[in-house]
Amino acid sequence: MAKNPKRSVERLIETAVQAQKRAYCPYSRYPVGAAVMTAGGRVFPGCNVENASYGLAMCAERAAIYHAVASGFDSIVAVAVVGAAAKPCGACRQVMHEFSDKDTAIHLVDLNPTTGRRKIVKTTVYKLLPLAFDPLASGLLPKNPRNLLRRKTAKTKKRK
Repeated sequence: MAKNPKRSVERLIETAVQAQKRAYCPYSRYPVGAAVMTAGGRVFPGCNVENASYGLAMCAERAAIYHAVASGFDSIVAVAVVGAAAKPCGACRQVMHEFSDKDTAIHLVDLNPTTGRRKIVKTTVYKLLPLAFDPLASGLLPKNPRNLLRRKTAKTKKRK
């Protein structure tokens, strides 16, 4: 995290609060905002985006993580989730596990929309999903999956 951890957490949470305001949730009417922070201090927002075909909806946490990955960052050091009684679903917990380590800080922010009061619970990825499927432990991925992707790309280019 950045030099001032408290300020970094405040910025992370505020980014998630702003993302919550952009949630597209006409079906559930349950807006959720999220933000993830990379080791270098970059913060990426995400919000839930629903669809009439419910299975096509995307949670805020995964949207933020995928935003970071699409921007070239595949390791997160902190996550903030904002909503009424905000808690990540199982799919989001597994995706968090994929792009962080067991000690990655998770800030669950219960934001009361009427009063604006915030109750923040801090936990970790491991505490949210203690028996996560671990692709490294299973032997599916090397310690740095990006290296594997680069090797595959290099082999593909050589064949052309």
